[in-house]
Amino acid sequence: MDTGSILVLGILGGGFVLGVWFILVRRDAALEVRQGMVADGLRAPVKGSSFSSARSEFERKLLMIEAERRRRNLSGGSITLIQQEPQPVAVAVEPVVDTPPPETEEEQPDHDDEEESEEEMLERRRLRDEEWARRSEEEERRRLEEEEAALAEQQERLKKEQEEQAERDRIAAEKAAEEARLNAERDAAAQAERDAEEAARQAELAAAEEQRLAEIRAAQEKEALERREAASRALEELRARLEREGARSSDVQVSLMWNNYNDLDLHVVCPSGERIHGGNRKSACNGELDVDANVRPDSRKPVENVVWPEGEAPAGTYQVFVHYYKKHKKRRSKDPTKFQVIANAYGDLMEYAGELTFGEEIQLVCTFNVPTMEERERIKRDLEEQVRRAESGEVSASQIIADEATPKQVEFGDLVDEIESEIADLPEDDGSGVPPAPSLD
Repeated sequence: MDTGSILVLGILGGGFVLGVWFILVRRDAALEVRQGMVADGLRAPVKGSSFSSARSEFERKLLMIEAERRRRNLSGGSITLIQQEPQPVAVAVEPVVDTPPPETEEEQPDHDDEEESEEEMLERRRLRDEEWARRSEEEERRRLEEEEAALAEQQERLKKEQEEQAERDRIAAEKAAEEARLNAERDAAAQAERDAEEAARQAELAAAEEQRLAEIRAAQEKEALERREAASRALEELRARLEREGARSSDVQVSLMWNNYNDLDLHVVCPSGERIHGGNRKSACNGELDVDANVRPDSRKPVENVVWPEGEAPAGTYQVFVHYYKKHKKRRSKDPTKFQVIANAYGDLMEYAGELTFGEEIQLVCTFNVPTMEERERIKRDLEEQVRRAESGEVSASQIIADEATPKQVEFGDLVDEIESEIADLPEDDGSGVPPAPSLD
């Protein structure tokens, strides 16, 4: 039982007790006189008096209150006390006498009438209880039907809302997909444009790089041609100095010339990494420094020479260095000292010029490559063909020198003799510096 029911029962019970107490205390209270009770209350019971009618009425009220409470609890309302007018009951009031009347057979039907009236009252109470129960069931059934209808309506509303939300979600998803597709198309178009611009830029860079490389190759070829022509012009002076020192010539050879009494040293690093110089004049690959000039200030036109036997120089890359070893004070030689390096890489004759001052570090002058034996045989055949064409008059020796596709000389010997007749006489060296060379203009 909940708190509300307990509170209502407490109030009703208290009221009942208070009413009974008030009736017992006050004699002049207006009481409903029933058969078997005297007018002055319950103190003086008479023959045939009974409290069952009052108790039955109280129980009826309690049942009405309890039924109303259950109905209100089921419907969610509040309890209200339903006052019903009591049905009039015919009661015979007998005069009060001092002595109880004798019991006779005539009065016996009065007791039967009282018992019958109580039975009728209980029957009416039962019928009322059944009516209340029926009404409660009908109200409960209606409430359940209303709740079911409300629940169905709510479910229908929720279903409709879910369908509307699903439709909105579908429209939003389609819109998002369309926007994503448009963005992807825009990104693809922008990327294609960027790729086209990048391709055009790369093409421009490639063209510029190709042009730059072509210019570099042209400059290198022009420089190489100038070096070859300078080497050709310096051949006579180089040959004279080599013959003076008794030096050898071969298909791979490096020579150094300068024009004062100072001591310059020629260093050649072989493909194996071994260095040929004044302290290591012969290498394991058969390279040899056969002239080391001006250890003492002996010559104003010195020469140093590194040479390999014919056809024995190993293939690979060679490095040529010049070192200013010692400054001789004889005849007051001045710095910087100018020099020339002439390198013959199996017929490809190149000239390099430079200058050094005493105390400077060793200087890398040039590098060159020596071909393999198979490449040498091919180059030799090409050179023999060029010599044949020169002898037959098909091409001049000067054209052989200027031709970039063919080697210029095989050695400082036989081929030089073939083209010397085509080279103009060079002016005499006055001893003041590097041997002069004719202008290329």
